[in-house]
Amino acid sequence: MIYLPFFAAAISAFGQVLLKYAMIKHGSIEFSLRGLLGLFTEPRLLFALFLYAAALLMWLHVLSKVPLSTAYPILAITYVIVPLLSLIFFDESIHQSQLIGICLVLAGVAMIGRNV
Repeated sequence: MIYLPFFAAAISAFGQVLLKYAMIKHGSIEFSLRGLLGLFTEPRLLFALFLYAAALLMWLHVLSKVPLSTAYPILAITYVIVPLLSLIFFDESIHQSQLIGICLVLAGVAMIGRNV
């Protein structure tokens, strides 16, 4: 059962990366009817929204099986996944302080996850 919150977090993290990619391709948002229509017809954005919907459905499934006090802190794993995916897909750097924070998050998630 422990894999469910991790799976929901991973889907959400990939959705976040795809949102960033969509905005790189789309450019800045123009807050007009034409601009918003252009934004919401961006295929990458639509796929990212689909991933978020899938993550929501998975999260609802998680909530039906795992105590909230355990499941919710495990979502912090997205703070590990997103920077790593950003490094891979966007060539972003991970600074030493971020790396320390990632290690602390991993330690916390491991401590919470072992009780499931």
